[in-house]
Amino acid sequence: MMFSSAISIAGSSIGLGLAFICWILKMMINKEFGFVSNPLNKPIGIFLLTMIISFWGSYNLIESLKEIESFLIVFILYYLIINNVSSMKEVKNLFNMGLLSITISSLYGLFYQHYYLGMSRLDSTFMALDFGALLLTYLLFSVIYFLFDNALIKDRIKYGLLIPILTLTLIYNKSRGAWLGFVGAAVISLWIYRRKWVPILLIVVLLVVVLAPNNIQERIKSIVDLQNNKSNLGRLALWKGAFLIFRDYPFNGIGLGNFREVYMTHYKQPNTTANSHAHNNFLHFLAETGIIGLAGLIYLLYSILKYLYLNYLQIENISARLFVLSTFSSVIGTFIIQGFTETNFSKAVVGRTIWFIIALAFIIIQLSNNNPINRTGNNL
Repeated sequence: MMFSSAISIAGSSIGLGLAFICWILKMMINKEFGFVSNPLNKPIGIFLLTMIISFWGSYNLIESLKEIESFLIVFILYYLIINNVSSMKEVKNLFNMGLLSITISSLYGLFYQHYYLGMSRLDSTFMALDFGALLLTYLLFSVIYFLFDNALIKDRIKYGLLIPILTLTLIYNKSRGAWLGFVGAAVISLWIYRRKWVPILLIVVLLVVVLAPNNIQERIKSIVDLQNNKSNLGRLALWKGAFLIFRDYPFNGIGLGNFREVYMTHYKQPNTTANSHAHNNFLHFLAETGIIGLAGLIYLLYSILKYLYLNYLQIENISARLFVLSTFSSVIGTFIIQGFTETNFSKAVVGRTIWFIIALAFIIIQLSNNNPINRTGNNL
């Protein structure tokens, strides 16, 4: 499943489905129906409840039912991992499969799409914005581990080789939100772990900007162009439309999965260039699920970040601490920073990758704190 996570969403879906079936069969054969207790049960439950509340008066209930599947899938992945992985060796193997997946995808994008086909913007086998989120996440882990982990020399070499590949691919991916997400997540990680490295990071970023090709520099400058850049104007139009929807449906919104139809039918603004979502996680939830759904999202994100940060402070093992820290910053970089200009919380490829990493962080925390991974329930 994780081998195809950054290569093919279809392959990832098939792998997840097979893994879920095997998990069910395993419980039936062993007659053990226990589940790992974890501190995210309550936030996840409350989040799903707020999503279901948006069904009341939904503009199109069928679309709402389809949309909630995307949340259920990432949560199934999360529980599948924490209930079946119980050792550091398994965690490392799974994460390495993710690294291998993003490496293959990056090499395909960089050498085949860019250098061979001459494509100016790399998306591998995904949408460019989704690919950017994967790149920023795995690049962050690679940088943090290369700089600070007391790993074997072969691991340092591995991350040292990955960094230029992922960096070039991210640059030519041209997802501005992913660029900002990586820089923001990296600054947060260094500020927490080793503050004196922050100025060095900013100098490196500045050098990359100065030495970048003209088309990349123009792309960077366009981040603040709110007068002529069509993409920016399109996002502003969507944000205004999302706020207007919220104004008319403040409590539970128009229902999951209904933004596009409602926006285009009743709230379309000038300069609209895309319409599938609000291009902002928080405004999208505000429009589709109202203030109730937004509260559920914020509570879930807060609970994840609080859990990761507090446990980061307690873990002594360096490698384990760095993984939890990188997970903490990745959540901020993808869902919050990139999520300010992109709706990616429910995106299949992004959501699955981040929740996969959160699940691995949970297992690392339990093992690092010498807490047995207990399963609650009936053993029949």
